[in-house]
Amino acid sequence: MTGTVLVVAALLGLIPASIASRKGGSFVGWWFFGALLFIVALPAALMKKDSRYAACPYCREAVRTDASVCPHCQREITPPAVVAS
Repeated sequence: MTGTVLVVAALLGLIPASIASRKGGSFVGWWFFGALLFIVALPAALMKKDSRYAACPYCREAVRTDASVCPHCQREITPPAVVAS
């Protein structure tokens, strides 16, 4: 019985882990979080912002954090100048 509960918890933890990892989060960290507190981890993973994108400081459009030129306004940006939104 206890083994079944642990297996189900481990499998349920994969759902928020895969969602959060696609948004730039740590798969293993979110898997532990999801296995321990699935009811909290799933909404948290769904509401997590994508850390791979941020707002351009000039036009406020979404730009990859490693970009050197904004694809929308064509202005040169430095990665630290990109503002997290």
